[in-house]
Amino acid sequence: MGKISTLLDEVAEADIKNVEVNYRGIFQKTLARKICKTLVYAAKEEERTGFSYGRYSDAPERNGVPCKYFAVVAEMSEEDLEAEAGAKIEPNDVNVSIVVDDTMVKGVEPWGFSGIRPINEKVKLGGTLLVVSERSPLELLKNVAKKDFPYKIAVVPGKHSFSGLWVYKDDFTDARVLGALARIEPDIVGLEALRKVVPEKLGAEKIDALNDGYKSVIIKSIAPGEGIDWPYSIPTLPKWHEFKEGIVVKSVARGGRNEDYKRFTTRTMRPVIRFDTCIKCDLCWYACPDECFDPTPDGLFDVNYNYCVGCGRCAEVCPVPNTIVMVDELKFENNDSPYHEYKKDKEAYIEWADQKMGEKRVNYPFVTGTGLIEENVKKNDGEKG
Repeated sequence: MGKISTLLDEVAEADIKNVEVNYRGIFQKTLARKICKTLVYAAKEEERTGFSYGRYSDAPERNGVPCKYFAVVAEMSEEDLEAEAGAKIEPNDVNVSIVVDDTMVKGVEPWGFSGIRPINEKVKLGGTLLVVSERSPLELLKNVAKKDFPYKIAVVPGKHSFSGLWVYKDDFTDARVLGALARIEPDIVGLEALRKVVPEKLGAEKIDALNDGYKSVIIKSIAPGEGIDWPYSIPTLPKWHEFKEGIVVKSVARGGRNEDYKRFTTRTMRPVIRFDTCIKCDLCWYACPDECFDPTPDGLFDVNYNYCVGCGRCAEVCPVPNTIVMVDELKFENNDSPYHEYKKDKEAYIEWADQKMGEKRVNYPFVTGTGLIEENVKKNDGEKG
């Protein structure tokens, strides 16, 4: 009976197409929801059944925390699809895993203490990891865990899209992602169905973005064993019958950060510090909402990247231009102490910091449809001004 049940489950799952959207809590929830809802409407246009749902919901204190939205499409009745897929917290595997912020390829932790998971963890045999990025699939692969079967990494050319805080900053990422999805997995959604649905649900002005996503997506086949050995241990959660009779919840010291919850997977950008131009005003230490800055014996402030969420508050309050600059997280390979590197070799550190900062600064305008703004600036000339 057990084998028959397993075979029936496999047949049912084969008729179901699962898509997940990995997004950052609060900032991109609207974007993720629009992608999944539009996908469901397109399925209806093709006379199929679909539904979408969210998990790992977010709240203001979870800004940037990795979250997920899901869409399910199948050629079966609404009742049968609900019975097969509706009761799950999330699917066992997915045909396409969409990543709307490419820095999430370094790993995600949707829940504290559940471990840092590979971004491609749910991608099934022959499935696709679809990323919005300005990097190539092979560049992204430098951060992605190995799998023991072939799959694909696809890239929709684009920048980080913070489409969903208090104002919806619409840069048409939703339409471009859907166009790419139609190119990658036409069995999930067809381009013609999207051309009918997108104008009604997302706006007629997004047709060009839909077509652009379809044409511009870059697809790379990934062989078994390509990628990195995952550096983080995945905790084994206890079974229901292994729970003990009592539970102890360890308190967090007042005025201190929670050392057990390393929050760095919430980060899209990290602060890079020019310690040589720091005036020791302590504003970064005072303003940091996550208490990431540690005082040093010489009056400077080291930043602990294990706990930094990349909110940018430190760069905003710093009174010395270009002393703290927010830099793309994918430019970094570890969370080592920048202060220790500075003390070890000041000249080498300053050269490194200037190289990471580059000559462009990024801001996120509230005007819809404009994306990010990059401005060229002069490198820090060492004056404390």
